[in-house]
Amino acid sequence: MKSLVKNLTMAALIGGLTIASAPSKVYSQINKPQEPSIFSALKEQKPLSNLNFYFETEGYGNLDYSGSKKHVMAWLSSKSNTKEDKLGHIWFYYGDTNDDDVYDYVKIEKNSSPIRSQEKFYFNFDTKKIDYVLNIYEFCSGTLADCDKIISKSYNNITQEEAKQLGADFLERIKEFSSVQKEFSRFNSEQLEELVRKEYSHKLKMADGRLAGNSRIPIEKFLSEEEIKKVENYPKEKKERIEKEKLEQERWEKIRKEQEEAKKPKVRLKMGGGIVLNTKSSHIGSYLGITPQLTNKKGKGFAAGLDIFVMNSKIDFERSGGREDNKETIKWSKGTPIESLISETLYTNSISAKNTNRFGLNLGYVSPSFEIFTSAGFLRQKSIITTTAVTEEYIEDHGVKQGESSFKTEKTIWGSKELPFYFGFGIEIFPSFKKNNHKKNFSFSIDALIAGSGGEIYSSYSPEDVSLPMQAIIKAGLKYTFGK
Repeated sequence: MKSLVKNLTMAALIGGLTIASAPSKVYSQINKPQEPSIFSALKEQKPLSNLNFYFETEGYGNLDYSGSKKHVMAWLSSKSNTKEDKLGHIWFYYGDTNDDDVYDYVKIEKNSSPIRSQEKFYFNFDTKKIDYVLNIYEFCSGTLADCDKIISKSYNNITQEEAKQLGADFLERIKEFSSVQKEFSRFNSEQLEELVRKEYSHKLKMADGRLAGNSRIPIEKFLSEEEIKKVENYPKEKKERIEKEKLEQERWEKIRKEQEEAKKPKVRLKMGGGIVLNTKSSHIGSYLGITPQLTNKKGKGFAAGLDIFVMNSKIDFERSGGREDNKETIKWSKGTPIESLISETLYTNSISAKNTNRFGLNLGYVSPSFEIFTSAGFLRQKSIITTTAVTEEYIEDHGVKQGESSFKTEKTIWGSKELPFYFGFGIEIFPSFKKNNHKKNFSFSIDALIAGSGGEIYSSYSPEDVSLPMQAIIKAGLKYTFGK
């Protein structure tokens, strides 16, 4: 608004304001009583004749200015309302803000899509000036409190001269507000109805996306160009904001669902095969295994599962089985042995140990491109032991070997089953040539494990126990992951 001079009086402006008496409460419809024919003719020419007029006096309510005071309200509605069901296109309030029986406050609310407006006038009889507020809201079906406020402009201490600068019709409105009050003491609502219908006929509008004011509400003087543009652009900006918020909400909802989905345990099954090599042997074997896994995140995170393999890892080695000597006296001389049969046996154990099964637990960390893991459990180890006994026999006379020795060789084959403990670690690498977020189910896997000693195998065929060595096993191959 242009700078307004604030020192002129307002006597002529509010001179028509009268102190109203305190009438009894009335809730009525204007066309109810019998009236002279001249008024009937006027009614036929009333603007917005399709809307019914209602008013109520001596009510008390929150005037939005200084608390709950006495007020008169009038409204237009397309429905036959009851006292409890007030639905209006325009609401017109006169308020007594200090309870002195003078209506010094006017509030006008107009409901018309796509905007709603609210104007407030406060008449200060001491300073003879007016406070004016214009609020513009988006249109919504609820109360104004439910609607978004787009613009709020306040002008305080407006003088009569300043009101003229805003436009003749704006000043005329204020005079009408004052003159209509005179009718309240006689409960003649004709002039009030005419004012309310006239006010609704001059509501703010949106025409072809532009805010259209009028002479009674000169928005070009109330609002700046930027503020008018703000009102005009609000529906589009709100639609864009709602769409953006919807997309953002959908994005977060997707993230939330993914996070919830990621928290759910997910079962995966790995199957694979390849070659296996024992570092203590040149034998290259094969393996086939499955690993059921339970993961807590999709595509990455910690995983736990079983480590189950059928394998053919073989190691061949020999172990000395000890020595066994035997001396048998053949001749005696005066109670002294003079000739003896000596028997010396050397035992050698040839062992072929084969790892046939592996069963344990697997713990790993899974990422989209690789997986590292550790495993621990037991090997099923089957050993074939061939004990070779070479026996040398000769005659000894007075402690001296006589003649040639004779040799005898015997072989005994026997078996043993052990469950040595193993600990392993390894890595899986998923191929990187997959594109377009295609699941990389195939992976190259390599791991190594250390198998503990199978313990000592005791047999009557050998005077000493057979000790199975610790061994390192390396295996490499391909895996396929179901449910990656």
